[in-house]
Amino acid sequence: MPLTTLMGLSTQPGELGGVGPIINEVARRIVANHLDNPEARFSVGVTHPVTGRLLHLHPIPARFLRGLQAELVHARDQRCVWITCRRPAATCHLDHNTEYADGGETSVDNIAPLCPRHHKAKTERDWKLKQTGPGEHTLTDPFGRQYKGTAPALTDPVDEPAPATAGTRSADDDLPPF
Repeated sequence: MPLTTLMGLSTQPGELGGVGPIINEVARRIVANHLDNPEARFSVGVTHPVTGRLLHLHPIPARFLRGLQAELVHARDQRCVWITCRRPAATCHLDHNTEYADGGETSVDNIAPLCPRHHKAKTERDWKLKQTGPGEHTLTDPFGRQYKGTAPALTDPVDEPAPATAGTRSADDDLPPF
């Protein structure tokens, strides 16, 4: 967004990455929201009105894990770390084990994927999650009971079907219907 648009001196549009030009009022509101909102998930670049050169880039808040680190968490844990959940990690929230507001750092060692349902349970129902090692987590319920879980190993062999015994037919033996 040109600096003059940000200051309200120009009607030149801003640009939203992946979308394209946006009207200046919307661009100003996005900037205002980003500066006041730690939940915002984008960066704001201010450009020179004539040259278009980037003058300032407001960084993405440190509260969110992004890029290769987020991909590492997804690959390491592979699914929601709640003991009984099988939801793929790529569709989960990346949650701080020790909350960011309580001083928890935004690092691979303090982040685990939780599906929206289990993220809500951890946040609102006083469950605790602690990472004891890479891909190893201990979940503590509100009564103090602990449940340990580990992510599946990336090198585990794929389960092969059991061989058919003599006299039994498999689906491969069936003739196609005519």
